[in-house]
Amino acid sequence: MHITTFVKPAAVTAMVAALALTTGCVTAPDYNAYGDLYEDIYKDTKLYKKHKKTLKNIDKELYQPAIEQRAANKVSSMGYRVKDVKYKKGDHKIKVKARRGGEDYKIELDYPSYQVIKIKED
Repeated sequence: MHITTFVKPAAVTAMVAALALTTGCVTAPDYNAYGDLYEDIYKDTKLYKKHKKTLKNIDKELYQPAIEQRAANKVSSMGYRVKDVKYKKGDHKIKVKARRGGEDYKIELDYPSYQVIKIKED
């Protein structure tokens, strides 16, 4: 027998909503509750200090290129030829230099949504 045969659908919906709220499933994208709580404590540990350079290199070599590549794909799909993409960790903007129709443009994208904030002719 299924669990739904014992419990009414309204009760199942209420249980799922309660579970989602208590487990933290209803949060903003890219939100890390544990990072907010423990980040300062973690950064003071000897282990973090010992591997700080390695962790920064991981961010620089893995995550940053992926973010920049996705931004470049977004801008090129809009009909621009991408010349340069810059993103710094912790910044909420991705800056893209692009060319279209013989004109140069500076385009700012929001991170993490990759929505266009501003297009400025250079």
